[in-house]
Amino acid sequence: MAKAADDTAKIGTNNDDLTLEIRESVTELARRAGITPERAFAAWYAINMLDVDEDDALEAAALDGGEDQGVDLLYTDQVNERIIILQAHYPKNAKSATPKSKWDSLATAIPNIDKPEFFRIAGRPELATAAEEAQEHIESFEVLIGTVSLAIKSDQISRSLQALESSGRFDPYRFFYDHQGIVLERFRSAKAGSRSVPEDTLQFEDGKYFETEGEYGHAWVGSVAASELARLYKSHGDHLFSRNVRLFLGTRKGGINEQIVETAKNVPGKFWALNNGITIVADTAKQIKKDGDFKITRFSIVNGCQTTVSLFKAGAPKDAKVLTRLVAANQGVIGDIVRFNNTQNAVKIWTVRAADKIQENLRNIFSKINIDYAPKPETRRSRPKGDEVIALDRIAQFLASRQSTTLIAAVREKSELFDRYYPDIFPHAITSEDVYLAWTLGLQADEARQERLADLTKQGDADKVLTALLGVAGTYWTIHAAFKLIQDLHTPAPRLSLNAMTTEQFKNATKKYVLRGLDEYINISIDTFDTTEYRSVRSALRSPKFLQKFDQKLANKSAGLKGQKKALPSLEAVAQSAPKKASG
Repeated sequence: MAKAADDTAKIGTNNDDLTLEIRESVTELARRAGITPERAFAAWYAINMLDVDEDDALEAAALDGGEDQGVDLLYTDQVNERIIILQAHYPKNAKSATPKSKWDSLATAIPNIDKPEFFRIAGRPELATAAEEAQEHIESFEVLIGTVSLAIKSDQISRSLQALESSGRFDPYRFFYDHQGIVLERFRSAKAGSRSVPEDTLQFEDGKYFETEGEYGHAWVGSVAASELARLYKSHGDHLFSRNVRLFLGTRKGGINEQIVETAKNVPGKFWALNNGITIVADTAKQIKKDGDFKITRFSIVNGCQTTVSLFKAGAPKDAKVLTRLVAANQGVIGDIVRFNNTQNAVKIWTVRAADKIQENLRNIFSKINIDYAPKPETRRSRPKGDEVIALDRIAQFLASRQSTTLIAAVREKSELFDRYYPDIFPHAITSEDVYLAWTLGLQADEARQERLADLTKQGDADKVLTALLGVAGTYWTIHAAFKLIQDLHTPAPRLSLNAMTTEQFKNATKKYVLRGLDEYINISIDTFDTTEYRSVRSALRSPKFLQKFDQKLANKSAGLKGQKKALPSLEAVAQSAPKKASG
C-alpha cells in the first residue's frame, strides 16, 4: 500500500479523535452484522480504505469463525476486479506493536483458499463458497492479502513483507501490511475529501502546453515528467487522490499496474504514447515565472492514481512522461469531471442517476415534509444522525427487494441496480408513497434482523444455518416477505398518504408485517434449504431457483392468512385513522 508515517507520532495532532471515530464505527458495524469487533474492523477497513460496499464487507467478514485459518474477510470484488483477503488486529491497547502471529497466519490461509474443499471439510461451507468464488477469478483479478492493525508498526512484519515482495513465492497474491500509522493517515486523507491538496506547483515538460477554455473552466494540456508526478506523490501520498474514487490497486503479476511499471522501466521513451494520461482538477491554476510552471491550489488527481503510483514504484525513469490535463474547474462541474473520469467504477453510477428527473421529483416532494431524499454523499455524511435522510443507494436496495425479479440483484448485484435494473426499480410511475413504504420496511427489517441475531449470538453455540440466514442479506429477504404479505392481504392496493405514513401509528402497523415477514423468511428458508442442492446458505440466498421455491411457499402462507380476521392490520384503515401532520 502507499507509503505513510511509520508511527502515530508522525501523523498529526488528531489521532485520538480519529481513533475514537474508527472505534465508534467498528462498534456499530459489529452490532449490525452480529460479529466480533475484530471482524468488524476488517469490514470497516474494506469499506473505508478499499471502497467496498458496506453490505458486501459485512457479509464477507461474517464468514469468520472457528477453522477460518486466519481469514477475517474474504471478498471477490467483481466491479474493481479484486480479491481481498484480510487478517485484522483490533487491540484494546493500541500502544504495542502488531503481533507477528497475525501476519504469519496469512501464509497458512493460502492453501485453504487455493483448495476451498478444505474449508468445507472443516465445517465452514460459507467460507468455502467465498473461496470457490475467489478461485474463479484468481488468475485475472488483483489479489490483495494483508494484515490490517490498529496497533503500532511491527518492524518484524515489515521485514517479512519486504522478503515476500522480493521472493515472488506466493504469486499472484500481493501481500501488504497496514499498521496504525498507515490506517490513520489514509483515514485522515479519506475524510479530507474535497479539500484536496492545499497548494503545490506543476511543471509541463519543456514549457510546452495547449491552453483552452470552456463552460468547465480553464484548462492546460501537455506532457509532465514522471519525476514531477513522483515528487507530488512523495510529498502528499494518498491525499493527492482525495477526489479519486479508488486508491492504488497494487501490482499483481500480469496485471495492468505491473505492465505500467514494466513499461516505464523498460521503454520509458514510449510511455507517453502507451498510457492514457492523467487528469488533475484544481480550484485555481496560475502560471508562475518559468514557462510551463503553474501554481495550483486545492487540487487532486482524479484520474491517474494507478499511473502515478506505478511511476513512483518504477523509480520515475528519466525519459518517461505522461499526457496531462490540468483543469481549473468551475465548482459546478467538479463532481461531473470526477465521475466521468472514473467510469470504470460502476458502483458510482448512482451519483449520476441522482440528478435525473425521477429523483429530482421525489426530492422535491419529500422536502415538503422535511425529509432529505437522495442528498449528495458528502452532505449526507455531515448531517446530524437524528435527521431523517433517505439515502439513494440504500433505498434502491429496499425497492429492489420487494419484487422477485430484482431481489437477487439487491443481494448479489448492487452495482447493477442503477444500470440494468434502474427502470424496474424506479419506473416512471413510481410515487413518493411507494418509496417511503419501502424505506420504512427496510429500516424496520434491518432492525428486527439485528435484534434476532443479537439474541441468537447470546446463546453461545448458535445454529450455523440460522446465523447465516440472519446475516445482512436477511434484511432484503425480510423486506421481500413483508411486502409480499402486504400485497396479498391488500387487494386492491391500499390508498395511502405520505403524511399518514410518517406517523408512529402507521409504522407500528408496518412493523407487524415486518416481524411476520421475518418469521416466514426464516421458517420457509430452513424448510427449503438443502445442503446437497446449495453449497451454502449464502449460495441459496443468491439463487433464483431458491427464490422461486420460497415464493411458492410464501404465497401459500399468505393465502392461509386471508381467512384469518385481524391476523395483520389493514394499512389503509390505519392510514385513514392516523393523526394529520402539518407539512413543512
